[in-house]
Amino acid sequence: MQTKSFKEYEHEGWNDKASQYERFNLPLSRQGFEPILTSFGDLRGKKLLDVCTGPGHLAGEAASHGASVDAIDFSEAMVREAKARFKDVNFMEADAEALPYDDLSFDAVACCFGLLHLPNPAQGVREAYRVLKPGGHYSVTLWCGPERGGELFKVVLQTVSSIGDMNVDLPKAPPMFELSEPGKIEALMGDAGFAYVRRKPIASAWRTRRAEDIVELIKYGTVRTSLIIQFQKQEVREQIMQELVKAFRPYERGAELEVACQSTMVTGMKPRQ
Repeated sequence: MQTKSFKEYEHEGWNDKASQYERFNLPLSRQGFEPILTSFGDLRGKKLLDVCTGPGHLAGEAASHGASVDAIDFSEAMVREAKARFKDVNFMEADAEALPYDDLSFDAVACCFGLLHLPNPAQGVREAYRVLKPGGHYSVTLWCGPERGGELFKVVLQTVSSIGDMNVDLPKAPPMFELSEPGKIEALMGDAGFAYVRRKPIASAWRTRRAEDIVELIKYGTVRTSLIIQFQKQEVREQIMQELVKAFRPYERGAELEVACQSTMVTGMKPRQ
């Protein structure tokens, strides 16, 4: 019987995978950077907080646009990676659901594909609202589910569930794609106090060279999915990986492979007093 919480599994997983993030996750998450930064307008002289910063690439880009940037992640290994890469950002190990900043501290708060890793996303949204100045903006990106353009996730989940047991002994966690469903994140942001909440689709895709790369993406680039596979019997794990490679083979085009994994950005403003 499992004794760890969802948050503990996430923390342990991302600590273990921090050194591989740039190789496996960054090509996906980077597709949310430009929409988020553009949503804030001219960043010169603005104070920006990047929540769930990982190894700090979005924070680094914001700093290069002239922002004064703080960034937090709950993984100490991620924070070490970030500090080694971006010297002009103030990185800190901290909890997105209990931000270590005073009220009204920032002009902008970003969270790039981070909310799905929180046990209580609503609390993360409330904390972003708290630390924003009136007139400040909060922008988040979210992965869309299989039925809304998440082809990558559809193939993975269908393959894993057709062979393995999805009801393994893992703690309860927020549904992975729930917040990207129409009206869900908008409701959380509205409840927190945000106004002028708007959504923008992002045409994201996983691009790689060969179908075999899906094995490493899951192993080094996911926590929840890799745990589901890890908790299967050895022969089932091996079969899942073999079938995943077969499932992605049709997406190969010569020396390239591309699979859609649509995402969305949602932005809200803290009303001016």
